[in-house]
Amino acid sequence: MDSRTLTTLPRHMVFCGVVACLTSLSIGYVIGSPNIPESAIRGLGGDCGPHAPFTIQHGFPNCFLFSDLLWGFAIGSYCLGAFAGSLIGGSLQNKYGRIKTLFLSSVVYILGSIVLGLAFHQVQFILGRVIIGFACGLGGVVAPTYLGEIATIQGRGILGTFHQLFLVIGLLLSNLIGLAWSTPPGWRFVLAFNGVPALIQCFFLTQLVESPRYLVSQKKIKEAERSLQILRGPEKLVNVQEELEDMVLLLMGSRVPVDDDKDYIDSLSSSPSGGPYGFRTLFRSECRGLALIGVTIHFLQQATGINGLVYYSTSFLGDTFGGGNSKYITVGVSACNLLATICAVFLINRVDRKTLLMASFGGIAASAVLLVIGAYADVGILVAVALFLYIIAFAIGLGPLPWLLLSEFLPTYALSSASSAATGVNWSFNFVIGLLFPSLTKAMGNSTFILFGGFSAIGVAFVWFFVPETRGRSIEQVMAEKGVPPRSLSYS
Repeated sequence: MDSRTLTTLPRHMVFCGVVACLTSLSIGYVIGSPNIPESAIRGLGGDCGPHAPFTIQHGFPNCFLFSDLLWGFAIGSYCLGAFAGSLIGGSLQNKYGRIKTLFLSSVVYILGSIVLGLAFHQVQFILGRVIIGFACGLGGVVAPTYLGEIATIQGRGILGTFHQLFLVIGLLLSNLIGLAWSTPPGWRFVLAFNGVPALIQCFFLTQLVESPRYLVSQKKIKEAERSLQILRGPEKLVNVQEELEDMVLLLMGSRVPVDDDKDYIDSLSSSPSGGPYGFRTLFRSECRGLALIGVTIHFLQQATGINGLVYYSTSFLGDTFGGGNSKYITVGVSACNLLATICAVFLINRVDRKTLLMASFGGIAASAVLLVIGAYADVGILVAVALFLYIIAFAIGLGPLPWLLLSEFLPTYALSSASSAATGVNWSFNFVIGLLFPSLTKAMGNSTFILFGGFSAIGVAFVWFFVPETRGRSIEQVMAEKGVPPRSLSYS
């Protein structure tokens, strides 16, 4: 059987995807870990006793004094590290490969978890968030890239949702652990736990195969063939020859049989058009239009304000339902997010990408309006329903698809730089939302969500006019639709 026509998910490909996405689980855990324990970390409500926040237990302060603005900075500071990690993530994965970059990300997760768990000052707390954010930035680039490069054409949609699926699993896990350890000094365990998935990943990374597309880009054709065969199944059942030659054609500009002599392969790859694009080359190349589409989708994802709810839902809901109840609603929201993301896994290969994206943007815009109406009318049940609808609308499209789309319409030589740029934009505006959300809601009240709803409405129009449909189509087909020829014919 030709590997390009596989309709089932090969077992080892799924295994590699799951191990790679332990990084995604860690990202979700980092995002959600300070939410429920916020009161305990800040010593609100007398959690640290009458002398809060300076009570000491076993040599460490039970709580830290954070103003609203400083807390917003502390929460969002991991995005600064993630921004730096995402900017160099593309270069690192091009130089050292996808697997080694994943390993580096895991090591940094472990280091950041230790710093957070042993924090004795606000500055160290923020430093720990920045360090662990750097790991998030690396992982946010390399995990989706790796998933896109190892997936079959038919399995690309499902495998591509793994990043967001594991992210929301990590988010729910952080809420559940936070619910159990949301008193001083239990919050230290909540923050330190993020090193556990990274330790597990370090153990299993040795059993992963490198991305075949990456190996082709490094002129390692025989290694790419072996890697592809392992990912697709036994040689006697699955023939990978044609798929490999398609990779060589796209990435090296010529259809080269795998048994051709090395000198000829080297001569192709040493041409001016060989090798991956850097940032400057990417945005001067034939791929710039597709790259800008990917970057814009990542910006609009954050402009929906979703992470304002994720970071601050406990304190936000506390105004309506009380602090005790808001913790449980936050866990319910995370569980709803997971269930909706699982639904997205089943929808992703059955519904067009553009349809899911427009439904997602439209649903968020409508939910934002309902949330504001419910808040101003003091109808708590409407606020809760709108919040759940907000999360569901995000999860079915905007959660998984921005990470998937880049790998579906950009070739490997443009993908790393485009992923770094898009992820950098994502983390930058994630930081802005995390920093400003408490102050915005204090100044504007619930009207803040009208702003987010407006950006969501813009997202509907952007997807309709500019985003190409990628479901069930090869990268070559999408590029041809957008008038983007292979670089050997257009750029040197």
